This record gives sequence, C-alpha cells and structure tokens, in this order.
Amino acid sequence: MLSIVVIGRNEGKNLPRLATSINALIDFCNFPVETLFIDSASTDDSVSIAKSRSDKVIELAEADGLCASAGRYVGTIAARYAWILYLDGDMEVCPEFFSVVRNIPNVDEECKDFVGIYVHHYDDGSVAYQAFIGGILKSQWASQFGGAVMLRRKDVLKVGNWDPSIFGKEEMELYARLGNGKRVVRYVGVPMVNHYSEYFTRFQMLKRLLYPSAGQGKVFYGFGQSLRSLFIQGKLAALIRLDFEPYIFFGVFFLGLLGAIFLPMEWGLLLLAFLILSLCVLMRPGPVIRYLTLPIPLVMGLTKYIPYFRPEIKSWSWGSKNSV
Repeated sequence: MLSIVVIGRNEGKNLPRLATSINALIDFCNFPVETLFIDSASTDDSVSIAKSRSDKVIELAEADGLCASAGRYVGTIAARYAWILYLDGDMEVCPEFFSVVRNIPNVDEECKDFVGIYVHHYDDGSVAYQAFIGGILKSQWASQFGGAVMLRRKDVLKVGNWDPSIFGKEEMELYARLGNGKRVVRYVGVPMVNHYSEYFTRFQMLKRLLYPSAGQGKVFYGFGQSLRSLFIQGKLAALIRLDFEPYIFFGVFFLGLLGAIFLPMEWGLLLLAFLILSLCVLMRPGPVIRYLTLPIPLVMGLTKYIPYFRPEIKSWSWGSKNSV
C-alpha cells in the first residue's frame, strides 16, 4: 500500500530520529509499508545506519549531476506500492499526519496526492511553520510542495517521473506536469514533518538568492533548469498557470518601468513606487524580494540543464528490516 522513500547525503546523525518516527507511523497503519533509503554518495555512516533501519538501501555513485531529484527518481522506480511518501533525511514524520496516511485505502481516485504543514526547526532554536495554501489564490489544493509529499506512484510515472537533471525547484517542475497546470495535491492543515535545518539571517538569505557560492551550491540553478526542462517538453505554460504570481509580478513591474520611462520623471517614479508597494502588500515583501532575484538563477540555470543525465546505482542491498 505505501512505500516510504527517503533520500539523503551525509544524514547519518539525522536518520535514527527519522527512523523512529517512521516506525511509529508503520505501527499506526494497518496495511503493508516498505521503507527505502536512497543515498547520494555519502561519506559518513548513512548507509550502515540505513541498512539497520530500512527494507532497501540504494547507493548512488558520485556524479556532477547528483541531486535530490535524482534520488527520488530512483526511489520511485524501486518502490513497489501504490502510494509513495517522499521524505528527506533531515526530517521526521509528525504524529498528526499519521491519520492522513492510514486513510489512503479509502481515498477516492479523484484525490491524487497530499501535503501538510512543514515545521522547520532551526539550529538557533527558532521554529517556523510553512503551509502551502499561500499566495493570492487560497483553496484546499496546495499551491506547491517541498521535499515531503505523498503521491500516487502511478501518477508520478505517468508524467515521466521526477526529472533527475534538475538540481532545485524540482518539486514545482513535477507539480506542473502532474496537474498540467492545475492544483491537484490536496493540502491538509496538520503538521506533516519536522524539518531540522540551519538558520539564515535575512542578509544571508539575500546572498543565497543572488549567487550559488553563498550557500545554495548547484541548487541555485534549479529555477532555470526547470524552465528549460518544461520548455523542451512543451509544458512551460503549465508551470505559468500553476505558479502564476512571479509572472504577474514581472508584468506589473515592467508596466511600472515603462511608465517611469515614458511619463514625466516624477509621475513615472511615483507610479513605479506605487506598483511595487502594492505588490508588497498583496504578496508580502519576502516573495517580492525572491521574484526580483529570479532572473539571475534563471539565466545561469538555463545552461546547466543536462536532459540525458541518469544517476548510476553503485549498489542495491536489502536492509535488516526486509521481510521479502
């Protein structure tokens, strides 16, 4: 009924905590569950820990193109059950989400997938909640999802699986294909995962948005890669329909620029300032800052997309939990 696909690279310190939550989830469910760990060339003890706590462990060979999406790509192929719960190694499943998982045998075919609230625990002790119904259009359907999501395996395979060549923003790229631009992942308003990560100040976040060496690494190129991938597949319009806010922002922003150029200077600057302020009120300052920086990873990422990349499996082994 359910395959739990965990991806990770050097997550040895986090895997015991995740495994404890997965075991609790399995005990709560009354149907078959398998656990898979897809390791992306770790140099710590991730593989040995995973072998003692998983049904299957797949090690991927080191490669320049190795990324989170590549791990999920392999995990989706290796999974054998109808539903897949995707998780990252630095997460744990929240008990509040257990009931959502246990109810999947009763889910109607029209309801494809599920995502809940992410609870981010930062290393400075702060906590932040991330819901996926934000933006201008609010509904029961998620506007996006991250590394943790529960999807029907057949739906993922039907649209071609995760794209293993995309370093970041791979979730939105897949979402655009899953619903062909429509929201098809149901949002449930309960905590889904606890996510343990590093805290970044606003200045550090701004640097991360401006160039890859500030901390994002090759993930920085994901936006441009996603757009090029969808363009090649003829699905770019689907992404724009699904994630339309950036394009509304740029349309309004360039309208303001044209006004600043062709109107008298004082009126043009006033119009531009009014439009930007209106966008900040409508979308909040955070997204506005992110949208203003998007052209940089867009341009840089277009050249980083290698459509023929496929991860190489270094080894495949049964974990100590395997009962097959």
